[in-house]
Amino acid sequence: MNGLGANGGAADAEQLSAALLALEDRVIVDATAGHAAAVQLERRAEALGDEVLLMRAQLCLIDMLRRTGDLPGAARQIRGLQAWARKRGDRRLQARAHLVRANIERLSGNSGKFLGHAQSAVDLLDETATAHMQIWHRVRLADALAENGEIEAARPHYHQAEELARERREWERLTVVLNNWAYAEYETGDYPRAGEVARRMQSHAAARGFSLDADELETIGAIQITNGEYAEAEQTMQVCIARYKGAGANDAEEMAEFLLTLARAQRGLGATGRAMASLDAAHLQCTERGLKQVLVRVYQEKAELHAAQGEHAEALAAKEAAIAARENLSSSQRTPMRSVLHALMRTRRGL
Repeated sequence: MNGLGANGGAADAEQLSAALLALEDRVIVDATAGHAAAVQLERRAEALGDEVLLMRAQLCLIDMLRRTGDLPGAARQIRGLQAWARKRGDRRLQARAHLVRANIERLSGNSGKFLGHAQSAVDLLDETATAHMQIWHRVRLADALAENGEIEAARPHYHQAEELARERREWERLTVVLNNWAYAEYETGDYPRAGEVARRMQSHAAARGFSLDADELETIGAIQITNGEYAEAEQTMQVCIARYKGAGANDAEEMAEFLLTLARAQRGLGATGRAMASLDAAHLQCTERGLKQVLVRVYQEKAELHAAQGEHAEALAAKEAAIAARENLSSSQRTPMRSVLHALMRTRRGL
């Protein structure tokens, strides 16, 4: 006990809880700074001897490990924390832990497990869930559904998250909701709807005086590519990457994704040398960080680029590498994906 006695300890715990909440309830812009903050909060929780606060701090730290690219370390630690939260019956911590686990599985290429944990993160929401959780957990479930080819099931969740953000005047989060929705529509090939949602995002950001961040600029760049606006897309992606570097790393796969989109714009321009350099940089990011799912798409783009140059042997080798990388993704993801989708189909009427 410190010199302030029990009241002092309670005050310290309350202050630490508030500091943790500030870290938990925002989308971290600079993951390196977030990691440093989580380390400090973990030390404070250990000094207080408060197990609940310690577990919250450790979950923040695990998420920052994931965001800074240490997927194996994050995966090792999250399971024990989830077991502790289940044993204690802490629904809010369980919900947050499932969302962190969902993001780890996504980056590891396990789309079915991404969906399963995202669904659990939403199922565990109750009256203790914060506004951020109510919005963000639904967005990630929608993202997971879209990634698994279920955009029709995803749209109601995006819409619900948008309504919640508007009701609660969470204007910055609304920008993120619309960005993720627009990108999901783009990924599933509904380019007109992607453009419509992206325009709503841009209008909202302009009305509120927000600058688009790197993620949001990538969405714009990707849509420009579909419209054949390759020069504009290359410029957008160059601004995106510069803004990303200026703000600090936010998520483990972002630079690889940005470089991949930049390469696609450069291929459209016929700037094959620049495109290959971008792809080589994206490939390095994937191998260093274990980004299995992004790696598949890097190889696919390399195949397209070689084919555009008439390099058929190289294009075939890249296609074979893409197939091997896809096969390297966890085959165990298929069963949980099916079971979660069946459960969702039974409960969609409740949305």
